[in-house]
Amino acid sequence: MCDIDGSWVAWLEPAFLLWKPGGRGYVRPSCMTRTEEDKPELTPEEELALMTKQVNASDGFDIDFSSFLCVFNYHPAILHSDQFADDEFDTTEDLLKSLAQEALHDHNGRHGTEYEFVKVVKANFHFACAMMFLITFQVKDPYDDMVKLFQTRVRHGKHITTNYVFCRPKPNQGVEYFGIKKVVKRDIDQVVPKDVVKKQKLEDEPLCATRS
Repeated sequence: MCDIDGSWVAWLEPAFLLWKPGGRGYVRPSCMTRTEEDKPELTPEEELALMTKQVNASDGFDIDFSSFLCVFNYHPAILHSDQFADDEFDTTEDLLKSLAQEALHDHNGRHGTEYEFVKVVKANFHFACAMMFLITFQVKDPYDDMVKLFQTRVRHGKHITTNYVFCRPKPNQGVEYFGIKKVVKRDIDQVVPKDVVKKQKLEDEPLCATRS
């Protein structure tokens, strides 16, 4: 069951520094392709400012990890790895797919929409007394059969908790989201008496739409 948690888990966790290059405990993540020879040279403080900017601008969903040498609290999920695999899920992507599908199912139920899950595109995560996953995934909009992007934030710990914080169309894309099948005059003629149809001016418009 989906558990929409409106407490502290709904807050956006600020970026903070964990390890600097060369520091004790520093292990360079494979996702970080930046080297010390790359320009411009950034201090740890400048990297933190850049990470903070990306986290705040995207709510933690869109981060270019190749820009950093330092390690922060936000990390990328490697889809085709066993990073979060267990006896139920063979790969990290399998787990993220399951979480995204349940989040979308809840979203459809709450909003009366019929978006269809397509696939997980990417995900980031940070620790939050479990794992807070920020998943970007594709859906098919039944109105125009176009593939569009959704985002969900899910706090998950196996045998501990699964909190579906929110699920939404990816914002600021300039894309319209409908979530319902397109209704046209010929479709209504099949279910509405002709005398009722004649009294109405029917237009080929969606019943509802949101723009992202």
